Amino acid sequence: MRFFTLIAALVALVAATPVELEERQSKPDPNTVYVEKVSWAGTGCPPGSAQVDLAEEGTLVSLAFSKYVAATGTGQSASDARKNCDVRITLHYPQGWSYTVASTDLRGYARIPQGCSARLGATFFFSGQSNDAKAEVPFSGPIDNNYRLTVSVPTQSLVWSKCGVTGPLFNVNSQAIINCSGKDSILGVDTQDTKFTMYLHLQWKKC
Repeated sequence: MRFFTLIAALVALVAATPVELEERQSKPDPNTVYVEKVSWAGTGCPPGSAQVDLAEEGTLVSLAFSKYVAATGTGQSASDARKNCDVRITLHYPQGWSYTVASTDLRGYARIPQGCSARLGATFFFSGQSNDAKAEVPFSGPIDNNYRLTVSVPTQSLVWSKCGVTGPLFNVNSQAIINCSGKDSILGVDTQDTKFTMYLHLQWKKC
């Protein structure tokens, strides 16, 4: 298995309208950070094709996909070469603090032939705010392997939420894109994990 890790820079906003929704039924300690609800939409996560698990006392958002596959070649259309999933997360966080997420984990499978390329990454942004950040990793064929990718944003590029207790929506819009003409290729995303914690992926500052 190959492991890919990339820290990248700023790029433009990409948005989508959620069509799936998962909302937690119980609320943890109000003085801690936790996920209140999650929604998602995109060509890589159409209705009925994704499942979400809110774990670790509401601080870990884990999504499993069954149709998040970009592909080219036999039986594929031009639009199949590009897939995305915009995951929108509503967080509760302590009064007087702001937060940002520095990374998210993606796992899947890549089969990219010689002479073809692909890229996988994620755009991080808050709904209603103009700032965003993006991290991306390239794939150059030949590749035929599973991958685990930690998509990270450098500290100087982090996008901070406004002060408050709930919201705004935090978006992780991932994309799988293949550049390959006339050859069979696949770039699939099986899972996406976003961890919210004061000590790991989540960074804090006083308002």
